[in-house]
Amino acid sequence: MIHLNNINKYIDSRFQRIFILKDVDLTIEQGEFVTLMGPSGVGKSTLLNIIGLLDDDYEGEYLLDGQSIGTMKERQRSALHKSEFGYIFQAYHLIDELTVYENIETPLLYRNVSSSERKSIIAELLDRFNMVAKKDLFPEQLSGGQQQLVGIARAVAGKPKILLADEPTGNLHSAQAKEIMEVFQQLNREGTTIVQATHSRENADYGHRLIEMMDGKILQQVSI
Repeated sequence: MIHLNNINKYIDSRFQRIFILKDVDLTIEQGEFVTLMGPSGVGKSTLLNIIGLLDDDYEGEYLLDGQSIGTMKERQRSALHKSEFGYIFQAYHLIDELTVYENIETPLLYRNVSSSERKSIIAELLDRFNMVAKKDLFPEQLSGGQQQLVGIARAVAGKPKILLADEPTGNLHSAQAKEIMEVFQQLNREGTTIVQATHSRENADYGHRLIEMMDGKILQQVSI
């Protein structure tokens, strides 16, 4: 499904080349739940951005369902990103001008989901994450943890084929974190491919495979 071959990303300074990712080879099969682990700055977020078609400034080959991403036009990549991926950002990336309800609704509009179905999906997510009373508030009126929950609800609303999660529970207390990981596990059972970057071994244990990274490289891969 996802096949990365010899991916390199670097910054050229005046005197040296600094690698953010170096010689990354990775295959993720449909329906897998994979975790990227390693200290901050090892390239986990960058790798997620490349997989999620948010970053095309790299060298190497990326095949998604057999299609070469590198040969696609920007419009094709953008359409693929909106239709196939859900993304939970470490920094929330909510739309400030939209309410909680409208933020969650956004990916459903991209997917042309009917109005009645949108209402049903959003109502279920607001209830699941105990956010019903917050549905008409704007992001600046929410705590960091609440913004994270909205970001997660938005990412899973459209039941994406591939869910990418960058430190998805970093701003949540332990009970919320456990609940979110159980939501991920259920989505995965229903067929969603999940790739998460986390420092939490507890979160990693919800998945199938642990990929340890260091200095932009994959050190080892371990089945869980």
